[in-house]
Amino acid sequence: MNPIDDIKLEKRLIKAYQTNPEIDISPIWQQNMMRTIRGLGPLKQDIFPGLPFQELVWKMAPALCILLVILITGMIPMDLSFESLISDSFIDDPVAIIYNGIFWG
Repeated sequence: MNPIDDIKLEKRLIKAYQTNPEIDISPIWQQNMMRTIRGLGPLKQDIFPGLPFQELVWKMAPALCILLVILITGMIPMDLSFESLISDSFIDDPVAIIYNGIFWG
């Protein structure tokens, strides 16, 4: 529940108590009321019930850095420059030109 909802609920309970303070509460009524409250189920949970967004980002940061280092070290030996990509696509395989045009741009 939001803090605003808690305040509204508290005000309603205070108002209900102040309007009828002489009500005699029997044990049977109290048991039925508690059964009804338990039947409501759990409260609403956050979108990420276990981790807030900032904590999730910091837990994923080391894995993303390692992945970035692996990708960079894999791309260095390939010598992928813009000119080499264009010349390779025109000379080696004309089908790749169509494939790259459709899926990459």
